[in-house]
Amino acid sequence: MALEIERKFLVFSEHLPLLQEGQYIVQGYLSEKPSIRYRFLDDSIVITIKETNPDGSRFEFETLNPKSSSEERSTFKRLSLVPPIEKIRYRIPFAGLTWEIDVYQGENKGLITVDVEFPEIGYPLQFPKWVDRQSEITQDPKFFNINLGKRPYSMW
Repeated sequence: MALEIERKFLVFSEHLPLLQEGQYIVQGYLSEKPSIRYRFLDDSIVITIKETNPDGSRFEFETLNPKSSSEERSTFKRLSLVPPIEKIRYRIPFAGLTWEIDVYQGENKGLITVDVEFPEIGYPLQFPKWVDRQSEITQDPKFFNINLGKRPYSMW
């Protein structure tokens, strides 16, 4: 398992650069604790298991099924705890890190967040101008993707 250290923020959409070459993602959950999620990416399915540590870091294990069938996708959707969410992910390099911008679709349309993974706890982040550093949502449960399936942004 890999150790994941990540923070999540809201963005200033008016300052975003032109977003190109995004990847459409359908994401659902099979378990909440530990988190077991699936993502449909093009023809593949990625299964991820995450367990949060007391310091906020997470252990993460991923496996890939590179060629999934419609039957497999239907089964995952049927087994989901909550309705799957949809988003388009864009990756932008800045200050040696990759910032992942998620532009949510469907019931969460209008929500834009950014995640950044860094190598160690306490890593000194440099922020792009389009990241609202005052609006960190890493620990805010309403922004957890599983909760966006339970209570979408359009219902706030």
